[in-house]
Amino acid sequence: MSLCILRQGPWEAVINLTRGANCIALRHRGLGARILREPSYEEGEHPFLYGMPILFPVNRISGGRFVFEGREYRFPVNEPETGCHLHGDLHAAPFEAIEGDGRQVVCRYRADEAHPYGAFPHAFEVRITYRLEEDGLAQITEVINRSDTAMPCMLGFHTTFQIPFIEGGSVTVRADVGEEFSRGADYLPTGETPPPDPAVREIRDGSWDPLSVPLSRHLRTGESGIAELTDRRHGVRLLYENDAAWGFRLIYNGDASGFLCFEPQNCLVDAPNNVFGRACSGFVAIPPGETRIYRSRLRLVELP
Repeated sequence: MSLCILRQGPWEAVINLTRGANCIALRHRGLGARILREPSYEEGEHPFLYGMPILFPVNRISGGRFVFEGREYRFPVNEPETGCHLHGDLHAAPFEAIEGDGRQVVCRYRADEAHPYGAFPHAFEVRITYRLEEDGLAQITEVINRSDTAMPCMLGFHTTFQIPFIEGGSVTVRADVGEEFSRGADYLPTGETPPPDPAVREIRDGSWDPLSVPLSRHLRTGESGIAELTDRRHGVRLLYENDAAWGFRLIYNGDASGFLCFEPQNCLVDAPNNVFGRACSGFVAIPPGETRIYRSRLRLVELP
């Protein structure tokens, strides 16, 4: 296992280069805060419920296939109960650190004809920059198309927070979210956008307790792209800020026993296939030689 440790003031971040350049720990030593749920790497541990694993292609692809520009894209059906491909394999791929100064690192993955990304028919590069700042962590993800055809880009991060993130704390959640997309038993969009129920209204007004009831919701990201985890007992608020390129968000807390996933996604689940159509679903293709950039930040601020 190859780890990169960043430090800046009271902050420390740990990046696992061996497994998808996953930021597996973000800690504030002064507050005793552990922001992200940290893995122990025990056998059978769920790989997506720790740190910030990258998802490419994000979430589910029905049947593991779609067609784009006359080309068929196929991924293994790794979730037999739904008949879908789930999350891709980039989260498990080794990255290399190509730049770094102790508080910042640039991590790179490259696929080409000699080293393909499964059956994905493109040469491409992903660069993830992590930078510690005075109030938290900045993350910049660049996806570069090195092939000679337009490349579908379905990207997300399964960012998983420890709840509470300071021992003895009590967390409430607010997120700027828009319409919800209903999903069926296979977790694919049904075509319905239901009116907000009590849980969504609580998420919007900031009163939702992530340890209250299990929840899994897929929503459009609001204009600000901000999610807030507030710990009034310790007088701090954790801000997760995603730029406008992250148009969708999945919120998931398992069995409500101690973690919360805020998953920024650049497209809707099953974007190339679902009933809403590709334009509504945020389906993105990167032209040859071009780059798409996605920015996020995690910040701790004191409450007034």
